[in-house]
Amino acid sequence: MRTSNRVRTLWLGIALCAAVCFAGCGRKESAPLSEGGENSPAAPGAKPAEATLEEQTEQKLDPLTKEDVELYLKVMRAAAERVKNPAPADKAALEGAKKIIAGGASGRVPTQDDVKTLERANLVALSMDQIVADDMKIDGRTYRGIAEAVESALQGPGPTVATGRDGQPLADLTPTPLKERLTVVNAANEKFLAPYRGEIQKLLPVVRNPANLPK
Repeated sequence: MRTSNRVRTLWLGIALCAAVCFAGCGRKESAPLSEGGENSPAAPGAKPAEATLEEQTEQKLDPLTKEDVELYLKVMRAAAERVKNPAPADKAALEGAKKIIAGGASGRVPTQDDVKTLERANLVALSMDQIVADDMKIDGRTYRGIAEAVESALQGPGPTVATGRDGQPLADLTPTPLKERLTVVNAANEKFLAPYRGEIQKLLPVVRNPANLPK
């Protein structure tokens, strides 16, 4: 999701890093071995396969349909209601995260179970719609693609970027095929979403509110 991708919770990052370091201590990554026991060399002149546009982003790259928006709203309405009236499992995840954060402040290294709890709390706080979509048996990749498309189209103008001597944004001097595709589809989606904009803008601050994060 757009907001959850931007919001990076420090406590989750620290916990993830600590758990990975703890689990991987003393181990080194090595290249696959050949039958003779030696590292397999890369094929001469071989180029890595270029990722498709669909593999470079979760966002749906085709214009949104009425069915897409109806699915998104169905999930987001239920998610907003659940944020206001959390399930016992949601409350447990948030409370567990608070205890883990408090323990981390005193130097306790989080376990892998702690990381799972923090990840769940992060979803509860910022991406309840993903939990609801899963409960509704909706394919996660499909839903995230739609949600990303909806929220990207409604996010408004991006931040100001540095420009070159010719006045062109430095970041856009060499636009990629993905950027070009997203620019076109986001513009189309923005127009298509006009009738739904008001409701979506009311739902987003409820479901993607950083204030919901445990402290």
